[in-house]
Amino acid sequence: MNSIIELLQTFDFGVILQIYQTGGNPLLDFIAVLFSYLGTFRAGAVVLTIIFALRKETRPLVFVLIVTVLVSSGITGILKEIIERPRPYVELGLTAADMLVSTRPLGSFPSGHTTTAFAAATVAAYYFRKWAFPVFLLACIAGLSRIYLLVHYPSDVIAGAAVGILSAVLVIYVFERAQEQERRREQEREQEREQEQERRRARESNEFEEI
Repeated sequence: MNSIIELLQTFDFGVILQIYQTGGNPLLDFIAVLFSYLGTFRAGAVVLTIIFALRKETRPLVFVLIVTVLVSSGITGILKEIIERPRPYVELGLTAADMLVSTRPLGSFPSGHTTTAFAAATVAAYYFRKWAFPVFLLACIAGLSRIYLLVHYPSDVIAGAAVGILSAVLVIYVFERAQEQERRREQEREQEREQEQERRRARESNEFEEI
């Protein structure tokens, strides 16, 4: 187990060191910072919430999306506090002032931006299959931007994606089960109403025959 962890850490730092030694690119800097700030304000989840809220048939998905983001963010926050992994730039001997985006030096694992991006993408892709490729592409760019900015290791991003996807799957499963149970209860109530109407008609028929 220790050898696997060491191998993963070696891979993580190797990728970060390669990015650092290669240097920045103005266009990539702009894209990475843009996606980073959009992720900070949970822009993807906000946009999807607005889209879902505009149509009556998709409004229940607003609840699914919000709960998914809250659950995934909660899990990520707990893991960050427990693990307190230093940011890659800290390991490189840099400070927050040297970075293009502001972050605290600890709490690298897992990536919160990536978690939210993949959580929202999973919800969107599940209910709208044609959106799957673009939303997951945007989520991947969001994760890669955090690596490029030296604020997350590749394993942080992978873990964040996993937390986001699994949280979405769990919330969707619970929501679908609740919806199914509600449909069954509604069917049972409808059957009871029909049976009551039949009994009423039968009583009325018997009363008419007696007359």
